[in-house]
Amino acid sequence: MTTFIDLTHSISLATTPLIIYPGDPSLLITPHATIPKDGYAVHTIQMGTHTGTHIDSPAHFVEGGRTIDEVPLDQLIGRALVVDLASAPIKLLKRQKIEWEDLESAWRSTSSDSNLGDELGNGNYAILLVNTGWSKIHSPNSAEDVPAFFAHPYFSSSIAQRLLSSHPNIQIFGSDTPNPDETPYDGVGGASGYAFHDIFLGGDRLIVENLANLDQLAAAATQTAQGDWIVNVVPLKIEGVDGSPVRAFAYKNRTV
Repeated sequence: MTTFIDLTHSISLATTPLIIYPGDPSLLITPHATIPKDGYAVHTIQMGTHTGTHIDSPAHFVEGGRTIDEVPLDQLIGRALVVDLASAPIKLLKRQKIEWEDLESAWRSTSSDSNLGDELGNGNYAILLVNTGWSKIHSPNSAEDVPAFFAHPYFSSSIAQRLLSSHPNIQIFGSDTPNPDETPYDGVGGASGYAFHDIFLGGDRLIVENLANLDQLAAAATQTAQGDWIVNVVPLKIEGVDGSPVRAFAYKNRTV
């Protein structure tokens, strides 16, 4: 029997603070037709292309870059390696910059038989996912929680550069944070801009944000051979746009 892990946050009005980046379009879900009145149900949905668990195509930051409909399916499904910062000795702080050395340390704490660079370099993986634990610890339940949520740790642009130069097999970088870069909120943060986006998307790669349950995937991955977990982040095929919500999930490659 195949094991699945859902990596997607539900899109709902109740979770709006979590799933919408500051300044992005609001979420609107309204009934257009109802079964009591019309005999069938249809809803109108209005939202931005980067709502909830979603994927960024190069066109998000690169003029003339690939739009989401131009990304082939074989780049959206692949073996994933998960680095679990939440279980590592390092304790992440608000607005902490995560460096490659932090990823390496976290990887060694759970996989002492190899270093992260060598593991990525074997070519078995197309997707690198990082669990910071932030979405579990700081999921906003009220408007007062939102500033803390968007003060998430973020990733050094040198990680993006290293992946492009040393690990060209990695086509997708994803995490449980709403942004791999620092998120400016109420005038705080964001001084370095969107350097991770600029570099990684500029290298014609893809970014997945706001992933859920990466702790479950990280735990499951330690119980199976590396490369056993396949991750699917297929978006809606909308022509000419820069991103799309996804129903991200992982499944075990082998059932034996």
